[in-house]
Amino acid sequence: MNAKDYFFHNALCTLPWSGVFVNPDGTVKNCAVSKTSLGNLHNNTLENILLSDINVSIKTDMLNHTQNSRCNSCYKVENLSNNSSDTISNRNWYKKFGIKNLSLYDDPSNFDLTVLDLRWRNTCNLACVYCGPDLSSKWAAELNDTRFTINEEILEKNKKYIFDKIDNIEHVYLAGGEPLLIKENYELLTLLYEKNPNVKIRINTNLATVDNAIFNKLLLFKNVKWTVSVEATDGEYEYIRYPGNWNKFYTNLINLKNQHFDINFNMVWCVLNAESIFECIDRFSADGFHENTFIIQCLSNPTTLDVRNLPKDKLEILKLKIKNKIPTTNPSYWLHKSLISMYNYIDTPMLNSNFNHTADFLNKLDQRRNLDSRQVFPSLYNQ
Repeated sequence: MNAKDYFFHNALCTLPWSGVFVNPDGTVKNCAVSKTSLGNLHNNTLENILLSDINVSIKTDMLNHTQNSRCNSCYKVENLSNNSSDTISNRNWYKKFGIKNLSLYDDPSNFDLTVLDLRWRNTCNLACVYCGPDLSSKWAAELNDTRFTINEEILEKNKKYIFDKIDNIEHVYLAGGEPLLIKENYELLTLLYEKNPNVKIRINTNLATVDNAIFNKLLLFKNVKWTVSVEATDGEYEYIRYPGNWNKFYTNLINLKNQHFDINFNMVWCVLNAESIFECIDRFSADGFHENTFIIQCLSNPTTLDVRNLPKDKLEILKLKIKNKIPTTNPSYWLHKSLISMYNYIDTPMLNSNFNHTADFLNKLDQRRNLDSRQVFPSLYNQ
């Protein structure tokens, strides 16, 4: 495959040839946003899953320019942009890491593990409103849900498969749960620093807890990008990222910035911060964060928190706000691209949108957590 075909391919993703995503319950996928799994570590080994007929069939589809339904999340994001090859989809993000070996994509049976996305456990200190027990131990404890844990013996065995290939790894994405609290990450980082210190690392953290062993180990690496999850400030932050503390988070963020680390923001746009996300962006911009640091994802699941549950008149006001903001941003940067995606997203009708379902969801959450969403988001209920 030549470079032109590679970059402008309508279906190709590098991850089925080079990546792995491991979920806390043992589920293995090509990536975090893939719709269906390749297998589960409780039933098969990681190596067998990655070399399976299922993965070969996905790669075959891609080489035939067939957009496999497992990857619809990326294709849909790209369809919301004016330029599908220049979006914030996982597919496009990882293409820049896969160009070194274009011959890899000549055969669907090829596989060379170079990209890791490891969610060893669901350990997390927050229970973000749109998350759940699969990726948050805090959520799991709240719901008394024990399904999302992996057998320790199985975890050890499949860790070995990854650790044996540590010299070959080019990119590591650590998320969670909260990656600064997942103990296996310390083992992984220790081994990487010994054998592969120039590896590129991206960590997606809520930044609520720092200055522990994992945080300090990350400071030793030269190529670390800090992706910070936040999309609201003050009381809204503390509701959305329950039971987070805004002042503590903000202090950690500014301290990280003052150390001149590479930082961007992973922001989730939903019904709760439909308008206030712009105030959050303005706040961080005033702190000196560049417009290329803001990457905004439009939440579609759970559907009760989808921004399109708002009444049509509210959505029209949002569309106008976004439309007016787009010309003030640089087309080369992520904020501009995100705004275009946001505009196109709410311009796409949502089937069965119903704010009453949103209110019911929040009411149950309020009762369980002893919170008051009506007080935190008064304009939300002013319909």
